[in-house]
Amino acid sequence: MMDSQLAMTLGPLYVVEVTEQLSTALSRRVGASYTSPPQPLDDARRLAALLLDAPEPPEGEGPWRRPRAGGHRFVRLVRSD
Repeated sequence: MMDSQLAMTLGPLYVVEVTEQLSTALSRRVGASYTSPPQPLDDARRLAALLLDAPEPPEGEGPWRRPRAGGHRFVRLVRSD
């Protein structure tokens, strides 16, 4: 039986880029950004769905927008070569 951590990933890898833009008048927080580690496209889409609170993984590479209290969250997939 092969350890899943040792399995090779075939195909391109993607990072999930997340940016939160918040209004300082409505929120005491400032915006933030995050870039995930490179991962297969299916995993990147599942992470995007989780961040967007979507029932299904989104199509395409985005960017997608999700309203949040005091601002918006933007999510997109970027191929990492």
